[in-house]
Amino acid sequence: MRGQLWGLVALALVGCVTTKDAVGGGDARLDEAGRPDAPEDRKRQASCGAEGKGDLVLLDGRTGGPLTCLEVTITTEPMSCAASTDCPSTPVFRGLTNKQGQVLSTTPFAQARVIAVADGFAPATVTNASLKPNAVVEIELMPAEGYWLKVLDADGNYLADTSLTFKQGDAVIAQLRTNVLANVLFTQRQPFSGQPVTVEAQGFQSVVVNDASELGEDGHTLVLKR
Repeated sequence: MRGQLWGLVALALVGCVTTKDAVGGGDARLDEAGRPDAPEDRKRQASCGAEGKGDLVLLDGRTGGPLTCLEVTITTEPMSCAASTDCPSTPVFRGLTNKQGQVLSTTPFAQARVIAVADGFAPATVTNASLKPNAVVEIELMPAEGYWLKVLDADGNYLADTSLTFKQGDAVIAQLRTNVLANVLFTQRQPFSGQPVTVEAQGFQSVVVNDASELGEDGHTLVLKR
């Protein structure tokens, strides 16, 4: 299972939705084997980053799939610098991801805060990240609009494919299912404002959330206990 939430921001989302506040997603892939390249295919490929081994991968927090051919700027900051201050930053990549959502960093780093910025997405941060041989640093990006949650168990493990019911009083305001990255997304509302919200999931204790300040340091982490 995947480990502790890094404070990303970044986010594979709703598999099942019964309210129009939420967005569904899936990792759709196109099998192009055996099909000759059409002119539009060659043009699209030219708009992607270079193929080959990458050490950073950009993931779509709504679907869990790679963010392919995405223009992104990635920098690092020292962990010793408080995130709320003006920290010195080092550029490690600027350009397009390839068809696997990967890029190759230009500068090695260890135990750094990694920040990715791309149009249409909220800035994403991975803390205490290090480049390691034969491994990639995963960076989840979430849409700039809407509100998202990452759902963990008490040990910090991702709770993927978990059905959640959100209630205000006796009224059900949403029923969502986490995706492979344990994310859910509200596209049109911030559910944790106004009345307290009770979150229920089968096999777990219900949780009452009064506002987003109770949802971890990033305001997006929901922890469920058995």
